[in-house]
Amino acid sequence: MNAQREQALRRLVEAWLSHRPVSEWHREAPTDITLRRAEVLRPGRPGLLDLVAEVNGRLAHIVVGLRTADDEPHYLRPGDEVVLGLLEDEDGLAVCTDALKDAQLAPLTLATIRGVEPHPGPVALVREDQQATMLDCGNRGDLWVFPWLHDGPHPAVDFLEALDSAGFNHVAAPVGRWTWDRRDLGFVQEPLADPSGGWALAMTSLRDLYALGGRPEAAGGDFGPEAHALGTMAARMHLALDRAFDRHPEPVSAWVDAAEVAIAAADPALLEAPGMADLTKSLRAADARLPVIRTHGDFQLGRTSRTDQGWVVSDCLPGGVLPGGTGPVGRSPLADLADLLWSLHQASLEAALEQDPTGRLDLAPLGQAWETRNRRAVLNGYLNTPGIAGLTGPDRDVIRNLVALFELVRSLRPS
Repeated sequence: MNAQREQALRRLVEAWLSHRPVSEWHREAPTDITLRRAEVLRPGRPGLLDLVAEVNGRLAHIVVGLRTADDEPHYLRPGDEVVLGLLEDEDGLAVCTDALKDAQLAPLTLATIRGVEPHPGPVALVREDQQATMLDCGNRGDLWVFPWLHDGPHPAVDFLEALDSAGFNHVAAPVGRWTWDRRDLGFVQEPLADPSGGWALAMTSLRDLYALGGRPEAAGGDFGPEAHALGTMAARMHLALDRAFDRHPEPVSAWVDAAEVAIAAADPALLEAPGMADLTKSLRAADARLPVIRTHGDFQLGRTSRTDQGWVVSDCLPGGVLPGGTGPVGRSPLADLADLLWSLHQASLEAALEQDPTGRLDLAPLGQAWETRNRRAVLNGYLNTPGIAGLTGPDRDVIRNLVALFELVRSLRPS
């Protein structure tokens, strides 16, 4: 690569960085950029160019769209008119855009990764953060692209592929994995038929209950049967992960110690809360050793969807990866279960605030009744799944206390 072309590509990277939060890449001035990859994914106009650059020690990944100067791009969202600059190549001068925000070039990226002919259709930008950009391309699948690369395969893609290989059919499996130098650049996920998000379904149930009152099971949007099915799906996920990845036993007392450290760092007063000392004392007295397995890592309503075929795991980011993206999460599967129960409580609070911002209607008793019913349904579905006792242990008191402790720790993390 000649120096002039390398300089032009560096300017494209700099322009892309200017549209990203500074916290993702800025460590000290001046910014140090070294090009590591510049591959033409699709020649011509419109075309696609894939760039990887080392930026202050991190690997940035940019999909660049190439257009003629008189070609007017259409962007997926108003205000996302991200032109990165100009580039001269074998086909002449190109106007360079962020391809993942371009209504024509985003689905062209998906087709190129899968090696199929592009097909017209709607595209929606669902997610864009430092973990991933996700595009819903309808029946063509969902395109995930990682803007910052892991050193090696991405744990989230390994997670999905392992579940699919283990026979767990409650997952939107990868149908195309995009890699370079043993690193995952992105992947294409199979489309789900008429999915409804788990969070949205719970909120619909709560809105109905808060509007009409009465018992949760009598409300038109009763979530109880769905909560039971969701608990069963979670247990089957953990059994599949246990088959797919290694497990090892750990003393429950070590989990109690780690939880106390996390609680003390966030809010030491919680360690003196009523019942807390009895909870930790009981868990230590049980003197149990239980399995640690690969878990989802952030298993909440918002990472699930309900389809005609049942509940599915639709999102594993940042789940399956430790904070900071340092590696897979190995922990008790009951920690995933606690994440799910915590999200039921969050949904109850959010729906109440939406319905009654001033708090005058006192919706708390209704919300508590909804939570009690659906927590019980999730737990029943989970714990009555054949084989799950091999992961949770048979002692229901230990299970209940561990879930309570894990849920408290989860409540201290950002939503």
